[in-house]
Amino acid sequence: MHTIKTFVQSLNTFHWKTDYKQFCEVLNLDKGQYSLQKYQHFENLCKALNEFDSDSLAKLVEAGATAEQK
Repeated sequence: MHTIKTFVQSLNTFHWKTDYKQFCEVLNLDKGQYSLQKYQHFENLCKALNEFDSDSLAKLVEAGATAEQK
């Protein structure tokens, strides 16, 4: 669960402290429609992850890993 919490916090920190330009620089993307769409997906990802607490996310990840092994 600690890893999940760190993952979500790190994404949120990056989201709050950077902008579209820095997002493109980190991912080595040219500014344009494609990178703008990816940035919007990233913003949506952060919002969606924040809808769950860390314990719930950890349970979902664990269930997915178990299902993948079957």
